Amino acid sequence: MLSSIGRSAWCYAVSVCCRPHLELQADEDGFDIGPWNKLISKLGNYLNGELKSHSNLERFFNEFIESREQYELSDSLNGRISELAFSAITGAFDALNDDECDDTDLICASMNDLYDELDELGGESGPLRTYWQELDQEWKAALTSTKQRPIARDIMKSLTETDVSMFGLEG
Repeated sequence: MLSSIGRSAWCYAVSVCCRPHLELQADEDGFDIGPWNKLISKLGNYLNGELKSHSNLERFFNEFIESREQYELSDSLNGRISELAFSAITGAFDALNDDECDDTDLICASMNDLYDELDELGGESGPLRTYWQELDQEWKAALTSTKQRPIARDIMKSLTETDVSMFGLEG
């Protein structure tokens, strides 16, 4: 089982891995991912110890939430994957503030629903599910012993080195 810091980093990794979908969403309908980009950067810096101020991180989180409330994502598979990225970054922040917060199962269930939707649309989710399971195992193995900040740079790097999202979109 992951610590709250480990769960935060795991959620962070999920959100980062979904970046290509957010970029596609921005290209398709002009959605401003600037607040997400700022928050993901500050969250990574907070987890690796470069950013010390939790109140500074909270300010970027609040800016992200404000921008998020003013925009409705498209009703598409990519829109729902983008929503997953937002849920994951929110889960990452919440895990930092509440040791009992654990959104990992909810995020995994949402991912399974998205894979099911992909199948219904005629896509082939089998290899993507396997890819996701491998990423999940790799991230959890790297984070199992993580109990506090700062998280080692090599671990943080391993969480963000995906060239392809868990839904097959290259970044």
